[in-house]
Amino acid sequence: MEDLTPRKKRILQAVVIEYVHSAEPVPSNVIVERYTVGVGPATVRHELADMSERGYLEQPHTSAGRIPSDTGYRYYVDNLADPRLPEGAQNTIREATRSTEDLDNLLHETCSLLARLTHQVAIAATLRDSNATLRTISLIGVAPKKALLTVVFSTGAVETRIVDALPELTLQDLHDLGAAISESVQGMTIRSLSRAAAPRLQVRPSLEPMVNGVWKALKQLCRQLSKGKIYTEGTNMLLGQPEFHRDVGALADIVSALDNFDLLREAVDKPGEAQTAITIGRESPHEPLQRLAVIASRFYVNDQEAGSLAVMGPTRMSYETTVPLVQETAKALSQALSRLLD
Repeated sequence: MEDLTPRKKRILQAVVIEYVHSAEPVPSNVIVERYTVGVGPATVRHELADMSERGYLEQPHTSAGRIPSDTGYRYYVDNLADPRLPEGAQNTIREATRSTEDLDNLLHETCSLLARLTHQVAIAATLRDSNATLRTISLIGVAPKKALLTVVFSTGAVETRIVDALPELTLQDLHDLGAAISESVQGMTIRSLSRAAAPRLQVRPSLEPMVNGVWKALKQLCRQLSKGKIYTEGTNMLLGQPEFHRDVGALADIVSALDNFDLLREAVDKPGEAQTAITIGRESPHEPLQRLAVIASRFYVNDQEAGSLAVMGPTRMSYETTVPLVQETAKALSQALSRLLD
């Protein structure tokens, strides 16, 4: 990407700021009136035309002003944006991620918070890792013929399932059986457990059907977790975006894409060395997402990567505040997960 002159940089910056704020094409007179560019409207119009020819700007209608192209947004994000957290956001994020003691609730609440702070769709995707291991398993009676199976994984995932139980078992019997199964699988990976036969435990024959039932539930759980999990909040935020009022078909395609597990995971789970990845418009290979920008940042459990936290919204978003909000929230989520699993 070629560099721009200082004047062109200032004009491009003005177009991005104004368009993000108004969602309307930006004419030359607005730039001259509101920004210090040192030239008159005629020169600004010439610069706008030149940057349009170079692909940094677009003109939706012949008589309209300009809007940033994907290339213009990319140049702005890489060279001109001044990232800053909104006042009070850091304390809000810290407080919201401090008290939750359940992984699922923590991820749901974190996504909900990020959606409110950015006014965009927020997504958390846990890492697809078949090498994650089982930490503990427990069984607790919840009804005469039912028990609650609770499984804790090394990634921080805590999953529960209802399994069949024998009515004559006491709470202590269930505790002991859970402890025996836990000891037999502790340290096994999700991949190996999903393929393994039920362990041979030293239990009375009448308990073997329950052991097999618990094992079947465990294997199903491991197969599901090997795909990772995705949490989404704030889809309704798209309804308030002006660009989609004029293109309901595009909005319908985007909402449909948000229900596509594999597409959504690929969109937010970016490989590479960068802590934060920003995909703008047609940089995405997925056509339904080419009207959007995706800002994704990794989160961790201690030093182990655990997933990605992202926001997704129109390319016309406030990158200056949205990028640091995603980064700060991912950082707070990592600290909360590390405390939860310490």
